[in-house]
This record gives sequence, structure tokens and C-alpha cells, in this order.
Amino acid sequence: MRQAALNLIFEMSLVDSRVVFIGSDLGAGTLKNMKSQVPERFFMEGIAEQYMVGFAAGLSKEGFIPFLNTIGTFLTRRAYEQIMIDVCLHNLPVRILGSGGGMVYAPLGPTHTSVDDFSLMLNIPNLKVFAPADANEMKSVLESSLHDNSPYYIRIGKGGEEIVTDLETKNPDKPKIFGQMQSRVIICTTGVLLQHALKASEMLKSREIETSVIHFPCLSEIDLVKLKSMLQSASLILVAEEHIPRGGLFTQILESMYANSISVLNLRNLALPFSFIHKYGSQNDHLIEYKLDSNGMYTFIVENLNTL
Repeated sequence: MRQAALNLIFEMSLVDSRVVFIGSDLGAGTLKNMKSQVPERFFMEGIAEQYMVGFAAGLSKEGFIPFLNTIGTFLTRRAYEQIMIDVCLHNLPVRILGSGGGMVYAPLGPTHTSVDDFSLMLNIPNLKVFAPADANEMKSVLESSLHDNSPYYIRIGKGGEEIVTDLETKNPDKPKIFGQMQSRVIICTTGVLLQHALKASEMLKSREIETSVIHFPCLSEIDLVKLKSMLQSASLILVAEEHIPRGGLFTQILESMYANSISVLNLRNLALPFSFIHKYGSQNDHLIEYKLDSNGMYTFIVENLNTL
């Protein structure tokens, strides 16, 4: 997904003179084509995330659309004030791409695991928060951003994610429904967990448990009015996210359901623990550990259905 995003930024820079790339201590070969062909709009700023956000804000005031990229936690935590005050207070079209969403960098410890980024970014006014599921959806988000003057935060996976969305999908800020409008079980998710949710859905259907998946590529504009009848008819609604339980997709859905008078009695949450995670292992190891893979979702749903 990250490489797809970088390739598209380069392609967009060739046809849109507003597109600027700003990186922070990335590999020497990162966007070498852009560096050689449009060097005046390619910047590698080193370990200076607070500065690069301020720099991007200044460029956007001059009519550019800056795309920033580095490890997610270095942006959402280290440059939080600059994102809020320099970019979002002025509602500037800066695109903040946080690499290594969720547990991608788990082997490097809790300083690098981006498990609170939704919570942090969703609490900043004007900022649109995205978590694409795959390279196709990333392309849709980035292309649509050229026609939007709002600031963006985009969570990026590690790359090589299974393609599960349509390349021609439009409106990346709208939820996507996989399955029927009336199902016994609904799995709500975002980002790369979509592939796991879809596999869990197929496993449940094999047991004749009708299941639909609602994917939210955009977490900042959740309005469930049009999905009210679908949610009300379900026996179980599971929100699964690679994030701490507080302030992410579950919180957004819970608040929207309450605002639209949708019962939350059948609402359940699968998330990462609200703690610093020190266990060593890959992203997939942690998804299995916390039941966020397809088998974990499947087992959790079957166990909870038996208690309803």
C-alpha cells in the first residue's frame, strides 16, 4: 500500500504542479523518479517531523498540496501540535500519510506501534481521517484529495495487502457494504482488517449464519442514518479495529448509533488492549493474539451469538 501511494504521488506530480512530496529520513531510493524529474517539489527533511509539518503548512498557503510521509507515530505524536495548529486550525490541504498503521512495526516496540492514531487525529477539527483497506482504495483516497481543500490523515499499512476493493470505487469517504442489507451478523471495520472481516464472513456463512461487512475507509464522517434499518435488524454487530478501544472506530459508531436512536445492546468490540504492548512478534502474530484475524473474529462472533 505504501509503495502504491508513493508511486501515485509521483504520477500526480507530473500532471498537477501543486503536488509536493515531503519525507522524513526515508530510504535513499524513495521516490527517486520524482527526485530526478521534479526535484523542486521533492523534499527529504531528515528527522524533523515538527518542522516538516510546519513547512507543509507554509507551502499549502502558497497554493501547493503537500503529501507528507514517515512512520505514523512520529507524525501523530511528535508533531501533534503542528498538525493541529499549523495545518488544521487554518484548514489547509495537507495530506499526512502515516506509515506502519496498527502493529506493523511491532518488533520495534510501543514507540513505533501506531495504535492510538485514530483517537488522536479524530480529535482535531477539520481533519479527515482515512484508513484504506488496500492499494486500490489508497489510490481512490489520494486521487479524490486533489479536489478537496480539507487536511487529511491517512493510515498506511505495510504493503502487499490482499486486494479486496474495486479499483473503480468512488466516494472513499463513504462506508462500503459487502453482503446483504439484512443480515443476522454485521462486522464493522476499517483499514487492512477488511480482508480478515471478509474471510470471517465467509466462514460464518458456511455455518448458515448470514453475515455482512461494513467497511469504513473514512472514520471522521460517520453518519449511520442510511444504515439504520440494517443495524436494527442484526442480532450482533461487531466492531473490529487494529486500535485501542477508546476513541477509534468503535467510539465513532457508538456515538452515531446513539445519535440516531439505534440500540447498542447487541454492539460488541474487538480491539487491541488499552496498554503498551511489549510482546515481540509480527503484525499478524498480534492480530491472532488479540482475535483480530479472521479465525478470531469468527470464534468471537459464534461465542457471542450463543449468549444472545
